[in-house]
Amino acid sequence: MTTVYDVPAKELIDEIAKKFEKDTTIEMPEANVYSKTGLNRESPPSNKNWWYVRCASILRKIYISNVIGAERLREEYGGKQNRGSKPHRAKAGSGTIARRAVQQLEKAGYVSKIKGKGRRLTPKGRSFLDNTSKEVIDNIKDYYPGLEKY
Repeated sequence: MTTVYDVPAKELIDEIAKKFEKDTTIEMPEANVYSKTGLNRESPPSNKNWWYVRCASILRKIYISNVIGAERLREEYGGKQNRGSKPHRAKAGSGTIARRAVQQLEKAGYVSKIKGKGRRLTPKGRSFLDNTSKEVIDNIKDYYPGLEKY
């Protein structure tokens, strides 16, 4: 069986983002249209479908880490803040983006809440990711040698 671990991350995230664009439960909130994704950024994302890519990436991260909370997601999507002549410091990403994305994934049925610990995948979310991984493997077998065993 093909899993998320067998597929290149970029191809998988792009395919999931395409599916999310067609899904009506996952939409960019109006408040995040012009928002930056963290303190370390100077401007909002230039990619039009960045919300779907972020939701797909978050779903993949939840799959890999089993249980993850909003604070840990903020750290994952953070970066270094430019402080002028002083050394850079690590800063967390936007908390509202992480929370809203996880809430939408929860509303879609891909993620469930664990009290006091964070979120984890539901069986629907796991099968969605595994099926999408299989589709991606079937599409890229010609480009990556050694994938014939999947």
